[in-house]
Amino acid sequence: MRNGLPRPIKLYGALVVDDSSVQRMNAVDLLQSAGVPRVLEAADGHAGLDLIRNQTPPPAFLIVDLEMPGMDGIEMLQALANENYRPPFLIVSGQQPNLLSSIETMCQELGLPILGAFSKPLTRIQLQQGLEGFSRMVEVREHPAVDAGLKVSPEVLADALAHQEILPHFQPKLNLVSGKLEGFESLARWTSPHFGPIPPVAFIPVAEAHGLIDDLTRAMFDAVLTRMQQWQAEGFHPHVAVNLSTRSLADRYFCDDLIRRTQSAGIPPDRLILEITESSLMSDLGAGLGALGRLRLKGFRLSMDDYGTGFSTAQQLSRLPLTELKIDRSFVADAPGKPSLRTILASMISMSLDLGLSTLAEGVETVEQLRLLQSLSCQQVQGFLLGRPMPGEAVLPWWQAEEARIVALITGE
Repeated sequence: MRNGLPRPIKLYGALVVDDSSVQRMNAVDLLQSAGVPRVLEAADGHAGLDLIRNQTPPPAFLIVDLEMPGMDGIEMLQALANENYRPPFLIVSGQQPNLLSSIETMCQELGLPILGAFSKPLTRIQLQQGLEGFSRMVEVREHPAVDAGLKVSPEVLADALAHQEILPHFQPKLNLVSGKLEGFESLARWTSPHFGPIPPVAFIPVAEAHGLIDDLTRAMFDAVLTRMQQWQAEGFHPHVAVNLSTRSLADRYFCDDLIRRTQSAGIPPDRLILEITESSLMSDLGAGLGALGRLRLKGFRLSMDDYGTGFSTAQQLSRLPLTELKIDRSFVADAPGKPSLRTILASMISMSLDLGLSTLAEGVETVEQLRLLQSLSCQQVQGFLLGRPMPGEAVLPWWQAEEARIVALITGE
């Protein structure tokens, strides 16, 4: 770890804030063993803030306890949220995991760069995870995305749609028992000749707000159907998921249009999975149910995307003509290290199976996450560990090159 120590920590050191001298000593020893050249100590939040404000330069990395006399860790973090200087930090506490999870969420909402929340005592592995997270954060800050601050106008977006600049990329979905390639999720990707790559977060809200979402959905849908026709001619027949806006679903003629386009392309509807989000569906449930019912009658598969981020209950889910439940990445990312998230994840998967739905977990990036999902009987996964989104022409070469690796990873053979 010494050779990989982030440069800001090499230059400016770290600060440990904990009222327990034993716990401080443990953290200091671990930091020094990791090669941190300067480690400061404070016994409560007041002393920690004073050190941050008065040291020149201030420490680059913090380890903070929660329960301390004088000013506790929560107060200190709230005070830091109002400061211009916000160093990345770890929380290490003897409190219950659900409290640590709540404070971690609080920090994220306040815009504080938290790298993790762990139970005492701090371990070498936990510290290494924090330092690796620090390195990733520094890399993002030093190499910002080309879209930083980019404002997309509806006119520019409409022009991009007219010139077919927005095309689908395909992220693979794998069977979690056999490693078999089940299909793909299609994701809108825009490479502008003037601005370069523009992420969906910069243009999808514009499409929603300015009446362009139907045009965007049709453009993506047609491009997906064209690619599926090409694959079909090559003897390749995967399922493909397409994201739909509930604003579009509210228009019965839009659904008729999707049905007609699919029939004209000669693609069986059951090879298309139409993804809708939980929160947006609940905003207009009546119109959404009618559209989903018609699409399901025609043979399309239906998936609820980002499940767990809205307010659906099992009773509400039982009323929807779904075929798949897609579990949001936020429940997958930290589940291996957080018992509370593991319990929630297990409940979601069990409920999905009880309702007769296929279960897909997204955002799988580590082997630990993969193994946990296997142990909970999740059926399908997608994520960077298995495959990133790619252009349609890259799919078959990718699978030919990666099939053996993926099957061995999933089956353990």
